[in-house]
Amino acid sequence: MKNKAIGISMCMIALFSCLLIKDISIQKEAYLFPEMNFEEENMHTPIREELGKKLFFDPIFSIDSSMSCATCHKPNFAFSDTVKFSSGVFGRAGVRNTPSLMNIGYHPYFLREGNLPTLEMQTLVPIQEKNEFAHNIVEISKQIQQIPEYVEMSKKAYDREPDHYVITRALGIYQRTLISNNSKFDKYIAGKIELTKQEKKGMNLFFGKANCSSCHSGFNFTNYKLTNNGLYETYKDIGRMRATKDSADLAVFKTTSLRNVEITKPYMHDGSFTSLQQVVEHYNVGGKPHPNKDSIIKPLGLTNLEMNSLVLFLKCLTDEEYYRRD
Repeated sequence: MKNKAIGISMCMIALFSCLLIKDISIQKEAYLFPEMNFEEENMHTPIREELGKKLFFDPIFSIDSSMSCATCHKPNFAFSDTVKFSSGVFGRAGVRNTPSLMNIGYHPYFLREGNLPTLEMQTLVPIQEKNEFAHNIVEISKQIQQIPEYVEMSKKAYDREPDHYVITRALGIYQRTLISNNSKFDKYIAGKIELTKQEKKGMNLFFGKANCSSCHSGFNFTNYKLTNNGLYETYKDIGRMRATKDSADLAVFKTTSLRNVEITKPYMHDGSFTSLQQVVEHYNVGGKPHPNKDSIIKPLGLTNLEMNSLVLFLKCLTDEEYYRRD
């Protein structure tokens, strides 16, 4: 009798999975989070995470001790910022919109031009950029080594003084703990809640007619593709070409994750769109002409009602844990 009950339960689970797949035209398994990979010499431990978190919120990284990583990557907004460009030290203007750090440990490469292979290498960029911290990792190490608490934590975590290795590795460990996997969509996939009629309509558009999932696919809602989305005919920011010097990479940027997109406005690499409605309208008309524009960017022919439904679904990707409602 017990085995029969288990068999019935398994059949019900299988039927539920089929219904989900039929409804949203995706494989449920594609939206389950995999194990995260860590460097063999930098596996996660509680003390390494604690050290990385302390460093993340410490303004010692900026040349004038006025800013920390959390100044621009605000925890209550999915570790993104709320302005078009975040200001650096001495009020220096930023040049790109601050991206969210949620699920950053799953990314295959870093920065908007995707030219850095590890999170640890990326850590050095804001430290030395004149429009951000305008500092030097060697000098920062010297400062930190004068703080007994950091020395003690570093020796426990890595059995060495808090030098450049410890700083970058500990920050990498902490950032890999920033996981967002509890949105309304995740709860729906898990069978815990239902979406509204309009949200489901938006979901079917996302995976169907609107073809959003061709670029924003998988559990992190991005394929990380380096591409041009037709934002402008002429770009001020040359994008990936800054790293490669190849004209084929002019105005090419990494496809961002759509998780928590409701709370990470403004949007695009330059923060030029202030609402999700504007973003959807941009793609609905097929973007603007540019020699490097991805061929997949074409007019969608969505009605106003369909665009509104799509926006409602995008809001289902918000993880309430990282959202402060003012």
